[in-house]
Amino acid sequence: MKKGSVGFKPENLVQPNIASTWRAMESLYDSGKARDIGVSNFSTKKLGDLLEIARIPPAVNQVECHPSWRQDKLQDFCNSKGVHLSMSFEILNDHYFVSAY
Repeated sequence: MKKGSVGFKPENLVQPNIASTWRAMESLYDSGKARDIGVSNFSTKKLGDLLEIARIPPAVNQVECHPSWRQDKLQDFCNSKGVHLSMSFEILNDHYFVSAY
């Protein structure tokens, strides 16, 4: 949210700077404060954009997946780029995590 804004409106939102955030995470990795760094809910496009600028590629992308939303394209992309894909889904209010690749 922009400083001083009132209400949750699109014009009040600040777009995240993924490149600078990733550089900060790479610094944490370099300093030994993080053993691995990863992302959550990145689409194929967003992950591809990140891989173009990343010095250290994400170790994992955690996403939601279930029978009606298999995310086959994302699975194939992550597999081809060496990014582990961790999938979560919910059944009757119980959460499950599955590692795909």
